[in-house]
Amino acid sequence: MSKTPRTPSDIIDHSDMRIGQWVVVGICIMCMALDGYDVMSIALAGAGMSAEWGLSKAELGFLLPLEFLGMAAGLIFIGTLTDLYGRRLILLLCLIVVSIGMAASGISPNKELLAATRVFTGIGIGGILATGAALSSEYSNAKNRTLTVILVAGGYTFGIFLASKVAGPILEFYDWRMIFFGGALIGLILLPIVFFLVPESIGFLERRRPANAQNRIAGTLHRMGYDEPFEMASHEDEKPVVSPKQLFEGKTARITTVMIICYLGNILTYYYFVKWMPPMVTDLGYSAIDGTEVLAMISIGGLAGSLAIAILSRFAKLKILMGIALFGSACSVAAFPYFTGSLDAMLVAGAIAGFCLFAAIGGAIGLNAESFPAAVLGSGTGLVLGVGRGGAVIGPWVGGILFTAGMALAPVSLIMAAGSFAAGISLFFLVRD
Repeated sequence: MSKTPRTPSDIIDHSDMRIGQWVVVGICIMCMALDGYDVMSIALAGAGMSAEWGLSKAELGFLLPLEFLGMAAGLIFIGTLTDLYGRRLILLLCLIVVSIGMAASGISPNKELLAATRVFTGIGIGGILATGAALSSEYSNAKNRTLTVILVAGGYTFGIFLASKVAGPILEFYDWRMIFFGGALIGLILLPIVFFLVPESIGFLERRRPANAQNRIAGTLHRMGYDEPFEMASHEDEKPVVSPKQLFEGKTARITTVMIICYLGNILTYYYFVKWMPPMVTDLGYSAIDGTEVLAMISIGGLAGSLAIAILSRFAKLKILMGIALFGSACSVAAFPYFTGSLDAMLVAGAIAGFCLFAAIGGAIGLNAESFPAAVLGSGTGLVLGVGRGGAVIGPWVGGILFTAGMALAPVSLIMAAGSFAAGISLFFLVRD
């Protein structure tokens, strides 16, 4: 008897990953690094902007998280577009948006125009986050899916590390505007890489059946190193494309709600910590370069945390690992003010906090990949990350209000650590099949 040909998705799911698939994952990691670079660009440029435009702490606290407003819109709405029009096209368009937005930030003559360009850039970054998570998931086999999605999420910390290391030499010889021009250059470099090396998602082509879908799938499978015959699933056998509103229906509603709360809480704590780190360090009497060194250690700790939870998730339940990381995040952020007596102590404390905080962030993205149906993977991931990124606005903003009110670093950090603690509590309500 002849063997029944497998569907393209079955071939991907149940075969060892090939070099071409790892290339896609690696490119998604590089795209995610652009997010980390962008987030830190405004924080690292903050001192220069404040000096040039005479910004108060309250005004700077307003500017610091503005890109997250755009990110939220990009994640929610562009995430949905990826399910309708494809991952590759949307990723390319978003890279163009980010490059234009970063360049525009660099030439902004005043804080008002800078604010607009930061929101615009954030829209593109949000779309990159949604498409990167979806592409890495759909080009991974079932065995490595959670691992690869978490690794892609870890690209963010590499971007922070890159920004912190690049910023020192830039700020020593040039003004703050060059930091944004550097981000625009990264986006332009990534454009041809994605165009030539990243094919459209096979899962998307299967579900949406655009023109010439079967030939495109055959070409992509051959490119990835799969030459076995395949058959397209019949329309009767296909799962219907799920509407985004169904994320809040039935059993999925609890998963969606818990994941939003979980992600938002930890993001609130994380962005308070990294956005205010440079001014916190300088206010303590250290140099601006010392602030970039602490940020670099936070990012190194974050990279280690991402790798750790990615590897450990193959041997332990991701939910349990996330719970440990979230409570570790709360404790390390709350304890940080007690390690500010020396730069070395801050470096160690920052690395520990970065390890816990980003292990939890990567874990949350991994849970998204495990939880949402493929048909709404972009929509579900986009919704959770988009709404959750509200914490990225709230964290720096509330931190600025508390500092402006005269509160010391220790009580402010304790209050802001509550976000990660609440996120850990929310996991007790996560029930999955």
